[in-house]
Amino acid sequence: MPTTDTTLRRSPRLALALLALPSLLIAIDISVLGVALPRMSADLRPSPAELLWMNDIYGFMVGGTMITMGAVGDRIGRRRLIVICAAVFAVASAVAAFSTAPWMIIVTRAVMGLAGAAIMPASMALIGQIFPDPKAQVSAMGAYMTCFLGGMAVAPLIGGVMLQYWWWGSVFLLGVPVMVVTLLAAPRLLPESQPQPGTRLDLRSAALCLVSILSLVAALKWAVNGTELWKIVSLGIVGLVLGAVFVRRQHTLEHPLVDLSLLRRPGVTRAMWVLFLTALLMGGTSIFAGFYLQSAHGLSPLTATLWTIPSIIAMIVASNLGPWLGRRYQPKHVVLGGLVLMAVGFVPFALLPLGRSGLFAVACGGILTTAGIGAAFPFLMNDIISHAPPERAGSAASLAQTANEIGIATGLVILGSLATVVYRARLSATAGSAKGTWVDGFEQTDSVLLRQVKSAFVDGYHAVGLAAVATMILVLALYLMPSRRDTVRD
Repeated sequence: MPTTDTTLRRSPRLALALLALPSLLIAIDISVLGVALPRMSADLRPSPAELLWMNDIYGFMVGGTMITMGAVGDRIGRRRLIVICAAVFAVASAVAAFSTAPWMIIVTRAVMGLAGAAIMPASMALIGQIFPDPKAQVSAMGAYMTCFLGGMAVAPLIGGVMLQYWWWGSVFLLGVPVMVVTLLAAPRLLPESQPQPGTRLDLRSAALCLVSILSLVAALKWAVNGTELWKIVSLGIVGLVLGAVFVRRQHTLEHPLVDLSLLRRPGVTRAMWVLFLTALLMGGTSIFAGFYLQSAHGLSPLTATLWTIPSIIAMIVASNLGPWLGRRYQPKHVVLGGLVLMAVGFVPFALLPLGRSGLFAVACGGILTTAGIGAAFPFLMNDIISHAPPERAGSAASLAQTANEIGIATGLVILGSLATVVYRARLSATAGSAKGTWVDGFEQTDSVLLRQVKSAFVDGYHAVGLAAVATMILVLALYLMPSRRDTVRD
């Protein structure tokens, strides 16, 4: 809906900056706890179960409630939802900073995840309202994603610096001033979407959606952590069954929680699959680079981080370069180029040597893959959001982001399992036995066995790289597949 706010019409870039600011913070919060967790654990003494929930609850709530919160924004107004959730996030952050027990961290992180799940889809939907020109929308989406991805990248560095000079609670206090600024400036700089006051939120659908996604994500995380198979399968079945009930219910409601007819619009289903599969690969391969740099090569965490900086820069540059190229060439060709770049970027992982040249291979692969997804992502997201009716843009954004979240979790399971199978087979062939994972293997003190562990791990990395290249060929075929209904917005 167009806005009559003259201040906003004079300052669309300022409005975009305001939307991007909390996204930067939310991204930092997703990653920063990993840096602070050791010191928090020493102070709060959580049990193993509490430690797991402290680490995972934020991501669970973001993934589990994003669809519901996207629908809430469509119904009550997206600016209003951003203002409310900015206040909630600020209060929860302040409480978390001064927590004295593990349960306080778990509860406040859950509340922060809920607020973050509301802010992101509402912000993405408002971008289309602030920038009505399609090409300007893509450029704005690229700038927004630059802030989000940049926040994910710099979170370990920010957390390390703050822990060096302050206590662990300082990492949570980052959220307070940012959200206060958002709370105060949003009514002046952001337009309000046209709310749908006559449509009630279906609480049964919201509960089904939440429990279904939480069950699936928890099952995937359990699989990564080596939980008993029957528990993984049982929880996965629960998630799938409740998900099927949720989908069927949406088809029977006059005002569904999420409009699944969006998936029948030209190009949307294809963009969703591309987002899911690329997220699967990026999430699944991300864990191996760290182990390769630190464990296989013995680099310090700081030195290993320096080797990843070029890929961070590549992603930030590509997130803005892609929309710029989209103004001069057909967006479909820009996305295709980004996907090809990703496919080429996984090749070094499939051919990775163990020697020093492997460091450059990992850096090169990281640069190509992150640049590829950075260039393509704004167009894919815009394809989904722009095809939704204006009053359902928030639901569309949340649906795309949920596919992204589940893709990352699925990638950790599938590619992690593949690497583990190859690692154990290789180590059994050379050392005669293989117990545990490469995490256990890298703790070996015997130099001969450690060398065999490193070689087996690299073989597992090769298998992951080959699987990623094969999957990218499938993604490219899917994207290029001719269809009467497949149109990419120029």
